[in-house]
Amino acid sequence: MSESFSTMVLPPELVADDVIGLRDQVSARIAAVLRPKGGKRREGDASLPKGVEPLAALPPHIDRPWRRFDAAATELQGFRGVRASAQADQRHSATSEAERGAANTDSDDRWRAFEKWNAGAAGLSDDGETPSPSEARWLYAQLFPAPEGLRFITRRPRVQWAAMVQRMKTLEEKRAQAVIAGFGGTRHVRQLVAAHARFGEAYGFTAVVIANDGGPTDGRPQWSAARDALRSLIQKIEGHADPDIPGSEALAAFLLAPYVAMVDDLARPRRRAPARKPEAVPVPPPGAVGMP
Repeated sequence: MSESFSTMVLPPELVADDVIGLRDQVSARIAAVLRPKGGKRREGDASLPKGVEPLAALPPHIDRPWRRFDAAATELQGFRGVRASAQADQRHSATSEAERGAANTDSDDRWRAFEKWNAGAAGLSDDGETPSPSEARWLYAQLFPAPEGLRFITRRPRVQWAAMVQRMKTLEEKRAQAVIAGFGGTRHVRQLVAAHARFGEAYGFTAVVIANDGGPTDGRPQWSAARDALRSLIQKIEGHADPDIPGSEALAAFLLAPYVAMVDDLARPRRRAPARKPEAVPVPPPGAVGMP
């Protein structure tokens, strides 16, 4: 390991978006400088500033750190894209979780309402009309037998779903349908069926629900690698400038211009003078005479 005698300090305000944007700016300038040997300037090619001559290839000591920086910035950008997608999935999953809660509440409320309706019909006295209240009592015993009663709606989703499926099948039977129609419970059943379908879809019993496994959250390795590669690239480009090498200073200034502009942009907030508080002006007490 060779000892490092110089250290370049990057702006403390530097963020990943700055690094990725800088990569694109430097890439555009390198593309403007590079021209195949013997190749002529094409229409639409950027005009190079005075002193910067087209190159067939970058000097190796610039090309290698540039490629490392380009790869590190691209990896950082890719990580951020994957993380952003994972975060969006998490927000979507949060919406799904809210829907599951709403579907569960809707189902519970519909079962409570149906139980009250069924209990009301079962509580009627036998008056000779059909269907007989005894049929309503039969249906109640099928759906809400003691000592379970309505407790099935408080169970875990899988247990609740199995209990509800069994009861929904009972409601489809001809005998149950006669009780429902005879005592005016059609509207209750219609809402119960809709809530049951919503519950099944929300919890993945009737539709596929893909669980979100999360995504990458720690981008420190990618961020550190991109910063190190940027630091090395700037040092190499800066070191390329030599008054005894024609065009080297102009090339270095051309390639470093985006970095210089970025540093200047990041330093602007620090250069703004803090707002000064207005000077205190003495206020004379009420009734004072002769005071300025």
